Amino acid sequence: MVASVSALTSSAQASSYYEADDYYAEGGLSPSEWQGGGAEALGLSGEVDRDQFRDLLDGRIGEQQLGTFRNGQLEHRPGWDVTLSAPKSVSIMAEVAGDRRLIAAHGEAVRTAMAHVEKHMAATRIRDGGTVTREATGNLVIASFQHGTSRAQDPQLHTHNVIMNATRDEDGAWRSLEPRALYQLQKQIGAIYRQELAVKVRELGYEIETRKDSMFEIKGISGEGIEAFSTRSAEIEAALAERGTSRDAASALEKQVAALDTREAKVAADHGSLVADWRETASGAGFGPEARLAMVREAEAKAADPAHLASIDMQGENAAARAVAHAADKLGERQSIFSAATLQEEAGRIGLGRIGYSQIGAAIDAAAKHGELIDRTFQDRRGAEFAGFSTRQNVETEAKLLRIEAEGRGGLAPIASPLAAAKAVASASAQAERAGYGWNADQRAATVQLLTSRNRVTALQGYAGT
Repeated sequence: MVASVSALTSSAQASSYYEADDYYAEGGLSPSEWQGGGAEALGLSGEVDRDQFRDLLDGRIGEQQLGTFRNGQLEHRPGWDVTLSAPKSVSIMAEVAGDRRLIAAHGEAVRTAMAHVEKHMAATRIRDGGTVTREATGNLVIASFQHGTSRAQDPQLHTHNVIMNATRDEDGAWRSLEPRALYQLQKQIGAIYRQELAVKVRELGYEIETRKDSMFEIKGISGEGIEAFSTRSAEIEAALAERGTSRDAASALEKQVAALDTREAKVAADHGSLVADWRETASGAGFGPEARLAMVREAEAKAADPAHLASIDMQGENAAARAVAHAADKLGERQSIFSAATLQEEAGRIGLGRIGYSQIGAAIDAAAKHGELIDRTFQDRRGAEFAGFSTRQNVETEAKLLRIEAEGRGGLAPIASPLAAAKAVASASAQAERAGYGWNADQRAATVQLLTSRNRVTALQGYAGT
């Protein structure tokens, strides 16, 4: 029930993979759709066209060919697959109990999460001579494919979001995508999806049981019922156990390796037969047809009551401002500037199931308008600039510290004279040298400056851990 990010290695393999899998064709639900500002700029909408999909995977945009030619061969990575999977209980209620409203809710939550990716993670590399910089672009070309089963033929509502290796820079030119943020913020993508889905599940009349890391399940389905449809999860757990670890203790890479090692070949199956088998399995796990129908009818009746949605909306509006304030305080304790994306995620984590993505966004805007949040530019690990914030308290604290520093300049006697400081540094550095930790020239100079300063406050900036 997390987001997974994987690189596509072959356009031919990718196009056949998504074409061959099971699709929804019932209830007016499209099996695929284009998403993103980049897709809109190319005039792509609605269902994904096979030829257009293949061309984009190959890096062909109109007359332009993306990629690099080396030794006469084109090198171009097709793109990346960001897969978002629903909680197992949501899949059970959608596929086994037959509440198709949950499939639409999943689709809406996926679109919200991918819009978040586009706004906060899309970037490209700009090379100028020997200098390479990263530029945030804010647009992606995404082909989304919605499926309903796992490889083990369990009910598993999930969407493959294929992000093409193409984005437009600020001059309107198409360039290859810089994907590191997708990997660095993989957990955030999954959290945003689950946070939005949790609210929509409640809007549809269900109650949820929240867990850590924005995880949740629909209340009323037993652990035995969930376990009966968790074949893939059990396989991965067994593979991790063979390696001496567990799902809770394993790293993301270890989990990915275990998933790949246990992955079976894709098998086409008749959807009607699968549903019949699933319902028989559910009945064997104590979740029979009467219980399934009762849960769906109760949820539908609750959702039809205008007071229900009004209550959720009111809860969300009241909770969003508090969640944003709490999240900003928490992030501001460790960072003077934090990204707008991280603030959105943290606020959603605090208000899981009670506040939606748009409500959090509105609360962030209100806090910025009232001066509680101060607009700042946030640089990610690779140097791309995205929207960010500082808190009013952090700005006021920084101003106070600067004032204290300025007022304390030149007002005190130094700890040591220049001669005494030089002797102390020579002695200490010689002792460190004998212990195998020699001082460099900057360390010597910094220590002399600290000992001879007449300022009340002297700052020393160094590398982390030194």
